[in-house]
Amino acid sequence: MVKRVLWVALSGLICSVSVSPGADDNLCYNGGFNSTNGPLDGWNVNYEWMNNSNYMQNHEHVQVLPSFKGKKNVMWMNPPVQGRVESKLIPIEPGCRYKCTMDLYCDGGVRFYFNCYKWEPGIAPHADPKLSEMRRVYKGEAFDAGGGGKWETISFYLPKAEISELAYDHYKFVRFATVYMTRYRGGFYVTNVRVVKVPGTYKVVKEKPAPKATAARPATAGKASVKKPAVAAKPVKDDDGGGEE
Repeated sequence: MVKRVLWVALSGLICSVSVSPGADDNLCYNGGFNSTNGPLDGWNVNYEWMNNSNYMQNHEHVQVLPSFKGKKNVMWMNPPVQGRVESKLIPIEPGCRYKCTMDLYCDGGVRFYFNCYKWEPGIAPHADPKLSEMRRVYKGEAFDAGGGGKWETISFYLPKAEISELAYDHYKFVRFATVYMTRYRGGFYVTNVRVVKVPGTYKVVKEKPAPKATAARPATAGKASVKKPAVAAKPVKDDDGGGEE
């Protein structure tokens, strides 16, 4: 454990001194949706390769508007049921922390986070990775938008300042990450997506021990103890079926 924390700390030190905020420090390719190769150049919007019925027409519900409510080059997603968009894969360095910011306009119901990947078994690493060559192993801190009907700047991190040993056992395999956006039944507008390294590193911490079970109180004298029937919890459908940080 000591060696693990020391390795993370040293890696983070290297990353922290390499951080130099400036005009060209954005790690999110085409975060302004203004590439000369097309406004959605680099963004993953077509998921037909997944053969998932939820996303077969995903790309038909994503477009970039020249302007919206005072902002230029605004990506708009408006799925009839469920939709998703991901940035181009971003290489992740061991020990480093990352921050994503973006301008968002929505009425609630959206979720954003870093989706984290490693190479799919059998794929030889190369310089131009595709999502279809990746296997998801981790997802970062989630931002759930509450709406408001106006432009706001939001942010979230990868990873958190402190992550558990269990989380780190997954995160240590991460080689790439995307900025991931998803929503059920409803639209949202996004522009100025930025991903930068932040100074410092993260800390791996031990999980807190589970609380000890307490003995059940005896039934009241003279009354029979009636055990209520178990009720199954209502299932909740996850947006992409993955684990969380």
